[in-house]
Amino acid sequence: MSLDNLKQSAANGSLVLHLDGDVIDQVIRACDAYIGALKDLKRDAQDLATYQLGFAELKLESGRALANAYQLKADRGHSSAADAFESHKQQVEEMKSLFVAIRKDYRGTEANNASNFGQFTK
Repeated sequence: MSLDNLKQSAANGSLVLHLDGDVIDQVIRACDAYIGALKDLKRDAQDLATYQLGFAELKLESGRALANAYQLKADRGHSSAADAFESHKQQVEEMKSLFVAIRKDYRGTEANNASNFGQFTK
């Protein structure tokens, strides 16, 4: 099942997931922390792409070529580290939105159950 299908199932109330409400909050906080770490890693990769890597870079053609290859891998090239970190961040943001939808449904169900329970005890 795709992440989009899971989110849709959560939104329409058909997703069955056995988690305590506090655990859902912990998962959402963990997503936020991971998103922050991925942003930091992307920024580090972007910084590395502009960083002078050593003496040989200034004096030797082979040093320049090697430094350029590493800089391209860090941020400017195809399949760069910065692009990978951004892609991972987007996936975690999607997972977080799934858990936010689950929490909303969970809280709605809890409120409904509490309301119904109150009606039965009167």
